Amino acid sequence: MPSISPDSSVLIVGGGVFGTSTAYHLASRGYRSVTVIDRFDAPSKDSAGCDLNKVIRTDYPNPLYAQLGQEAMKEWKDPNSLFAGLYRESGWIMSGHDLTRDWLESSRKLSEKIGRKGVKYMSADEIKQQWPVFTGDFPGWTNLYSPAAGWVPAGQALLRMANAARKLGVNYIFGDAGYAKKLIYDVDGTCTGVFTADGTTHKADVVILASGANTGSLVEAKEEIVANSSAIMVIKLEPHEIEKYKDIPIIDDFEQAIIFPPDENGLIKLCSCRNITNFKNKTVPGSSITHSLGDYPYDGCPKEIEDEIRSFVREMIPELADRPLYHSKLCWDGVAKDLNFRICSYPKAKNLFIGTVGSNHGFKFLPVIGKYIADMLEGKLGQDYVDLWKWKYGKVPKDHKDPHPWPARELTELSGWAERHAAGRRELPWTWSRL
Repeated sequence: MPSISPDSSVLIVGGGVFGTSTAYHLASRGYRSVTVIDRFDAPSKDSAGCDLNKVIRTDYPNPLYAQLGQEAMKEWKDPNSLFAGLYRESGWIMSGHDLTRDWLESSRKLSEKIGRKGVKYMSADEIKQQWPVFTGDFPGWTNLYSPAAGWVPAGQALLRMANAARKLGVNYIFGDAGYAKKLIYDVDGTCTGVFTADGTTHKADVVILASGANTGSLVEAKEEIVANSSAIMVIKLEPHEIEKYKDIPIIDDFEQAIIFPPDENGLIKLCSCRNITNFKNKTVPGSSITHSLGDYPYDGCPKEIEDEIRSFVREMIPELADRPLYHSKLCWDGVAKDLNFRICSYPKAKNLFIGTVGSNHGFKFLPVIGKYIADMLEGKLGQDYVDLWKWKYGKVPKDHKDPHPWPARELTELSGWAERHAAGRRELPWTWSRL
């Protein structure tokens, strides 16, 4: 690992959750030459974090993530933090069926072990008694309630941290000048910078890939990182309905989909838990990479997944199941087979570091994950996290439990998603970027 100091120039490829947090924390440590490049200005519309909302929780079977979640939760809830006022504690119901009940029980046991209060199983009747707007039958559902969880408006949080990084001196480059096309190496295999779409060469002492679902277009990572999409649907309540539904918890059925409470605009996000891959892309065939909103701004939720999401809603709140679609999108993230992040040196090149692969659960750590990436760069990362986040060449532990085990489907094998609708309205964070 090269020596790194506040005098080192640092180039971060990707302005999503991991890249933004890293830039902010490096600048907070006194690093004076930190640059973030991204195809889009903050909040980058290709980032999985550029979303209407995300779950904030500490419930994990893995104690390292539970500990990290507790650290992040303190920041989300701190009235004096950068994120003050964004966190809504709605509670979170994790629901499972035959494939995921073991995961629920593992999470419950850890919650009991570390003394988290109120985590309990709830029957369908108990849910309907506590929240009468749920009138469905919840057929075959097992439900684990965690009251100390909630959500934040994700796009707002990501933009707030990016703006704070800018105030600390971080340089953001976007558009073609920030659109990374390939990495640059010298004769001994040391990464020295990035070549972008406008022909610019960006050089730096240290290069960090925080490129999420697009990482496979920049380095060989087929065995390690798969771009997966969670299809998102948004429905809009009538003004008089917002009060009725505003206090519902998040319901996260690990084998079907997620429903969030309405935001201040009456928008309810519905997110599929059945992943989509993109191996048959035009850029790096055989490696699943992002299907960029920059190239396909009018694409949206496949028809098959829309039908599945509506079936999920019908089992909980039948009266909302057939509401008109307000908007939809494909939300892509880099996913590792073991669902752990990758915060490590890239094993096939010198001076190239990985700080990405959110594996569909990284957003909640936005306030703190950059500290750990900075620790990795400085050689200070604790051994437990070194082992958790190292490059694993596609290997998966025998005891691995996937909370979303539904088999992934290839985008080209689904229908109805291409040029589905207009690019989106201003209430939607993925429309905010200037490019």
